[in-house]
Amino acid sequence: MLILELAVQGVRGFSPSARVAFKAGYTVLVSPTEIPAPLAGLTTALVYPDGRGGDGAFLAPGAKGGRAGLSVQAADQSLWRLVRDLGGQGALNKLNRQTNQFEVVTQDAAELSQALRAAGFPARPTFEQLFTFTVGQLPSRRPRASAKAPAGGPGAAAAKPLGQRVQSAFDQYANELPTDTGPSVEKLAALENELAVAKEVAGIQFRMDGLQADAFKAEHRLRVYEELRDKLEAARAELFKAPTPQSLGLPDDIIERVRRSGDEKKRRAEAFARLERERADAGLGDEPPRIEPLWKDARILAAIAAGLALLVAGGVLEGMGRFLALAAIPAFTFAGLLALRFIEELQHRSREGAKREVFEVRRKKLEDEFGLAASIVDTALDKVEANTPDEFFTVMAKREELQPAVAALELEFADYESDPETASLADTVARLKAEHEALNQQLLNMSGGYARETREIERELQRMREALAGKAPSAAAGEEFSAVPTGPNETFDDPCPAPMALACEIFSTDPSTLWGVLRDRCVQYLVALTDKRYHAVDLDAHGRATVQAPGRAIAAGELPAKDLDLLYLALRLTLAEKAGAQTRLPVLIEDAFGGVIDPAKQGLFARMLKHIGTLTQVLHVIGASQPPPPADAVQAV
Repeated sequence: MLILELAVQGVRGFSPSARVAFKAGYTVLVSPTEIPAPLAGLTTALVYPDGRGGDGAFLAPGAKGGRAGLSVQAADQSLWRLVRDLGGQGALNKLNRQTNQFEVVTQDAAELSQALRAAGFPARPTFEQLFTFTVGQLPSRRPRASAKAPAGGPGAAAAKPLGQRVQSAFDQYANELPTDTGPSVEKLAALENELAVAKEVAGIQFRMDGLQADAFKAEHRLRVYEELRDKLEAARAELFKAPTPQSLGLPDDIIERVRRSGDEKKRRAEAFARLERERADAGLGDEPPRIEPLWKDARILAAIAAGLALLVAGGVLEGMGRFLALAAIPAFTFAGLLALRFIEELQHRSREGAKREVFEVRRKKLEDEFGLAASIVDTALDKVEANTPDEFFTVMAKREELQPAVAALELEFADYESDPETASLADTVARLKAEHEALNQQLLNMSGGYARETREIERELQRMREALAGKAPSAAAGEEFSAVPTGPNETFDDPCPAPMALACEIFSTDPSTLWGVLRDRCVQYLVALTDKRYHAVDLDAHGRATVQAPGRAIAAGELPAKDLDLLYLALRLTLAEKAGAQTRLPVLIEDAFGGVIDPAKQGLFARMLKHIGTLTQVLHVIGASQPPPPADAVQAV
């Protein structure tokens, strides 16, 4: 888990408006005031909302409204953004990686906490007691385990002045309100009236939370219904657009024809090769030479001319010269032979032409047969804009792929439509929002939108009644006390069992086994922080600590306040180091430990935090005048 960004506006302890981006490692944050900004308390209030506006305690004095936002990255790299109006509503958003936009997950406080728990945040006690460091957590700030001083005794001076504001878990560093002039019946009546109003406000707020949760569920169901309807319509439209042989005007067996097109091309090539072999075997390989006509044959013309000349000479001459006419016979015979040869060549050429026509007819038949099949395949590829048969198959299979998805969507949509509540979801959402707004207006009319918690008013009433009755006010349960010097007979509660029990849950082990892993590191931290006043720490099976000083063993509860705080810090640093390395949860520190850690040890404390920053994210808040320690980054808040 990594905190990426914190944005605040009108938040106590921070600048009026601030936005800070964080990275992994050790980051120091410088507050605008001497008191460190309540980063740990604000983060806890945002991540674990109480649903009653308890985070309103962080509103800056005099501010009409405040707003805080937190962006985190979970271990699975999902991004979450939490935005809340202090004392009002909030929303948890998650980044949609496809649209790169944050989408609302929930606005309900309970669902918000559950979603963040699923994203990686632990239970609230674990986060508060293992991953946040505040002055209010120190053992010296907690009620003592020994009997408290009676009214009017020495311990009475340690009680808070009457009318002083009691710090809550969300208000550790708030300035105390001015001291009242004293208890009175009028103030008691005013407190009783305020208590009645606060109870009524709490009841209205409870109803508003219920309405908000119901409205969120109804809105979520309506949104799911509308998204499902849109998805179904889009799927149907895509299915309608998916091509089929009928919609393309192609034969029903076109897919099979395209599949056979490769084999058909091979058959065509084989048939034409076979035809060419038969033609060559028939002697029709090349086109025969052209036969010249008889009148262009010089030999036959010469023979005819010679025969005519001899024939004429024999008719003209007398005596023996007449026998020259007989010499014309060989000439005419030669000419006749040449004519017969010409006729034979014509006959051969005629027979060869008939054979050629037979082969041309066969070739034409093959071209028509295979050309028709090829043209149908080419037409099919062109209609679906495919270059290869594989692309054609992909396009044609789209309809078969879409049909199961459309059928599943239709079935799911039918289930939604069959639910009678679906028809009135929009009216239900409007009605719930109207009721919520009416209650919200009622709250504004009653208390201006804010009322103190009933428990705080009841504690103040109890102190007021005790003061009017002449008794010293008693401390209410759960109230935090400021550290006071301890006397020789005063002891504190051992602070070690609680964080050890939570750490055992994280590491899924028992205290004895876990302490065997933590002992050496915890001793190193303690020896360094106490300047070697203690040299060992032991924890029993219940997590109770005993420290070893030179020549004696001291139970944790019997230590002086400052040393007990240092023991607690040593254990907490050890747990933060080990648990942070395993869970990768950020460690938040509000540094006001100047009265606990000696000035000479402040640099050492910062180096300890920087080491933990190499294992997990550490955000260290310091006061305005405190010099920033060496860190990976220093930023103002």
